[in-house]
Amino acid sequence: MTGPGGFTGQYRGVQDTCPSTAKNTHIYIRLLHDACVALGGEHKLAEYLGVDVDTVEAWLQGRGHPPDEVFLRCHDLLHGLR
Repeated sequence: MTGPGGFTGQYRGVQDTCPSTAKNTHIYIRLLHDACVALGGEHKLAEYLGVDVDTVEAWLQGRGHPPDEVFLRCHDLLHGLR
């Protein structure tokens, strides 16, 4: 069962601080968006991933796709594996 904004478990009720307007268009974008919210914004997500904020912002807006390693790192973050 999901809460507001489609979040499950610990992310339910967390304020959406991520600027993505394309969050429902692709699984990679949705996962990045959820990781962005979980960490508290695009700057923190960029720091977590070791990339610049402009790159994260581009991915969140659907401009290009992140590498598989980024997708998997966000997946692990959201599912508590790392």
